[in-house]
Amino acid sequence: MQTVEPSDNPTQLAISPAPLAELIAPSSPVPQWLTVDRCPSCGSTRVRERHALSNTFYFFGNERIHFPDRGIAVLVCTDCRLVYKNVLPTPDFLAQVFRRQTGMKWMESNDFSLEVAELKRVAGSGLRDVLDIGAGNGDFLKSCAIGGIRGRLSALDVVVHPGLMRYLTGEFIQGFADVTRLHWSGKPYQVVTLFDVLEHLYSPLLAFKNLQRLVKRGGWVLLETGNVDSEWPRRYGLSKWWYVDLFEHHVFWSRRSLEHIARRCGFDIVYLQERRHKSRLSPLSLHTAKDLIKVFFYCTARGAYASLAAHLGKRGAQPWDPFTRDHIRAVLRRR
Repeated sequence: MQTVEPSDNPTQLAISPAPLAELIAPSSPVPQWLTVDRCPSCGSTRVRERHALSNTFYFFGNERIHFPDRGIAVLVCTDCRLVYKNVLPTPDFLAQVFRRQTGMKWMESNDFSLEVAELKRVAGSGLRDVLDIGAGNGDFLKSCAIGGIRGRLSALDVVVHPGLMRYLTGEFIQGFADVTRLHWSGKPYQVVTLFDVLEHLYSPLLAFKNLQRLVKRGGWVLLETGNVDSEWPRRYGLSKWWYVDLFEHHVFWSRRSLEHIARRCGFDIVYLQERRHKSRLSPLSLHTAKDLIKVFFYCTARGAYASLAAHLGKRGAQPWDPFTRDHIRAVLRRR
């Protein structure tokens, strides 16, 4: 990867009309970018497809982050089929944004009782040792405690989110999952979980090598991430998939790309299934009804959806279909 110094053109931005929500959102300090010149999973330079993102900036929390002038594209690796962006924010800049938005992002509450029950079925009744990567506010560790897992409950995250420490009975590992050197106890875990984390990685290969160290032999990895083979990217194209429109999302997975890296790094996939995102598993609600209305207008209005959203003071990104199975859930076992 190579560092890029972008220079945004304020005149061009002033000419382009923007939705009300975008006009009032503060811009971040000048972003720092990395150029990705090869697949971050297998190292191949061969590209099967290339799709330019249509937007010119990201939103993260209440910040607007402008793309570099040359734009950002998603590429499909010919060899392992990982989908990845060709320009990423530097880890330092990303961490700065995360710190500024601490307490505002990833604070929604989720019930992980079903996931804890799934772990018990997979790992057995003697499960007492769990590391949650991307722990956020600690909801998964809370569900572990409620579910009767009384041993070492640890977390790895870039920042300490409010609420996390009350559920921690083990260690807190601060940083990214794909750093060259983790600062941790060195005592591996029976189970490591990664819910909506794999899409955040700069170096999937390094992250999976770290997983080899973090997980005991015969131990388990439970993960969930977006699925590039799901309906929305298939129907409308990768460049318009809501999942690639997020500042913190760097790489995008399918069954084939997960199988490739798991096999390379000493893991066997025990099972893999397509499912809805964890926050869309609850019964019908007003939130779900709003999502369905957005989906209806997106499907019927076609190109006019963004203009309609802008007129209402909203951002015209692709909506989130609450019933689409757009995620992959997988259980891996370390050899």
